[in-house]
Amino acid sequence: MRSDDSNEHIRKARKVTRACDTCKAKKKACTGSIPCGPCTRKHLICTYQTAYNRGVALSPPPSASNDDRQPPTPGRGRRYIDGNAFSPYPRNRQTPTVTGQYWGPTSAHSFLDRAVQDLHPATRLSPSQQHDHDKHSTISIFSYGDRVVPLSSVNRFTWPDKTIAVDLVRRYFDFAAPTYRVLHQPTVERLVHRICKSQTPHDQSCSSPVDTSLEAASQATLLLLFSTATMFRVDMDGRMRDADEHGWQKSEMYYAQADHLLSRETGAPSMASVQARFLMVLYLLSSSRPHKAWFTFGTMVQLMMALGLHNGRTRRGQDGHNLVQKECQRRLVWCSYTLDKYLSVMLGRPRLWQDEDIDEDLPTRVNDSDLTPQDNRLTKRDCLMDAPVFHVLLARILTRAVKESYVQTGISTQEQIATICALHEQVQVWQAGLPPFLSGVIHPSSLVPVFRRQLTVLRLARYHAVMFITRPLLLRNYGQMWPECDTTYQELLCTCLTAACDAIELILGFVHDDELYTAFWYSQYIAFNALSIIYIYLIQLRQGRIFRVRPPFLPRPEGSLDTELDEATLYKLSTLAQDHLANATARNAPSWKYSVILQGLRQELTRLGLPNTDAPHPQDATETNGSAVTGMVLVQPHTTTCHANQPTRGEASSSRTGNEERNGNSNATSHPALEHGHYLDSIGLDPRTESLLDYFALDKDLMLDFWPQLDSLPINSTF
Repeated sequence: MRSDDSNEHIRKARKVTRACDTCKAKKKACTGSIPCGPCTRKHLICTYQTAYNRGVALSPPPSASNDDRQPPTPGRGRRYIDGNAFSPYPRNRQTPTVTGQYWGPTSAHSFLDRAVQDLHPATRLSPSQQHDHDKHSTISIFSYGDRVVPLSSVNRFTWPDKTIAVDLVRRYFDFAAPTYRVLHQPTVERLVHRICKSQTPHDQSCSSPVDTSLEAASQATLLLLFSTATMFRVDMDGRMRDADEHGWQKSEMYYAQADHLLSRETGAPSMASVQARFLMVLYLLSSSRPHKAWFTFGTMVQLMMALGLHNGRTRRGQDGHNLVQKECQRRLVWCSYTLDKYLSVMLGRPRLWQDEDIDEDLPTRVNDSDLTPQDNRLTKRDCLMDAPVFHVLLARILTRAVKESYVQTGISTQEQIATICALHEQVQVWQAGLPPFLSGVIHPSSLVPVFRRQLTVLRLARYHAVMFITRPLLLRNYGQMWPECDTTYQELLCTCLTAACDAIELILGFVHDDELYTAFWYSQYIAFNALSIIYIYLIQLRQGRIFRVRPPFLPRPEGSLDTELDEATLYKLSTLAQDHLANATARNAPSWKYSVILQGLRQELTRLGLPNTDAPHPQDATETNGSAVTGMVLVQPHTTTCHANQPTRGEASSSRTGNEERNGNSNATSHPALEHGHYLDSIGLDPRTESLLDYFALDKDLMLDFWPQLDSLPINSTF
């Protein structure tokens, strides 16, 4: 037996007989040293003063100092791939719940379930305090945990004048609804004229609907369209910007009136009832109210089932010859199918739409201007309905991935590596089928705004799908566990990191153009996924659990970006993006806690030793058994400023301006949270979050269901 393996066996076999006072009080795992791992990482005083009644109390051994920590070597990392150490943790972990809310195993945050535990103790509530707080809460059970929004009085509601209403409709269809296109624009425009038909040149006010015969659901649909469009504004240069405070208040007023109308809706449900609630779900997500959005989505799906919208055969002969109505029904079904998949993985909850339940054709490839109740002229030009359909097709691949067991419980067989490869190939086939204006072949600046928005959404969706499919590979060095799979493993791991980098680069492009809008919940969610992947890769690398990715293993796909995968570059990229993400979500805080959660991982990386951003390029680093190890120093995170647009390979393959300027303009500034050893953020976190990083502090393997545990972490405020 090798000496290093023997030492590791002894280390693993050593039983901790006595926990420190802090870990014992919290009933948490302890290393049994002084100071112990958890206390060291939390900057707590570690004592062993509690009486010990199980025999002779042994003096705790001293722990290794962080100053003596050595960079991981392949020899150290080997212990993580031995067969007897492959899965030291139970696979069937209890599904987490947060303050009465279920966060299942595929949500994008369960892996960080216990990642953020270093908040100052004053910012946390004890379980008893939390229980007392919950009992006296006046928040609806359907909104508990969501961002609390000031109430908007419907008594002061007035309809916008016709000029504003027409402008909001145009803004909605051209910018705010790239792939969830459930409405028919000419029909909406007629409704606006119908609402305001009594206006005169001297009276442009529409303080009350003139046509009282318009059903409440149709009025609510218009109002929710207005509320979504009002989250954005056009500046003096004609560029789209975030709404100002007045715009947000106006948006909330439209929403409140729509909610009031729908709450009093009577009689038989209609397609307008479903359309209004679909728009309400999107608005609630954009305004940081995911719980209410999910419950509203459930009501909407039930209404669709009650109306039989999901089953084209049962409606045959009932739709008449109104082609607009038929297409709107198809759009509703399939757009809700797509949104259902993202709500499922984002919140970690079961899908409401099952593939076998839907028996309806995909939407027809026809633009709204070519669609009338009696005729639909199929276009040979670029079509606005291409993006929604391709979004559906990608959602189907995501659904197949979610059903795979390795997503829930981790990779346990070689066959699952092949499954990951097959799923990734499906994404590649999907990408190859995209029309030119959605594939990145045409430079985005040459596209009209709505096509440019659709291109962005589909690129982010592809990055997310690739990351979701491949991220379990970060948990073990499966290439050494199964040598025959090493090449495939390395290629897929490289693909995972590349997708994460590409997603971050794309979002940094939004930052450069001042287009990272507060209402873009989807972009923020993708950024969070990408950043968590990069941080976990760097942490795993520092712990010696995996080896460095040595790109390029595969040609970069069309539309990929020019980011190297060395540690220093990845760290700079992630910290820059994290700072911008914090700014973008400042209005939503504390409901979306992406920044706070990621800060927990960044501090864990700081504890292990950050990559030396001034170290030579990886090619010049010392090579040990095929694994390059760069210098490791304890440094403060960098805050950099992005000055250049981030082109894709498909757009300008020779341009590297963005990376060059970012690497040359990094201002080393200390982060106050890291200086003081705790987080100064005032956001309270669920007590469950106090255990994930203990696995790092205890120097243990990550659980095979690590990502599902991250995904079940609450993404919203619970206090």
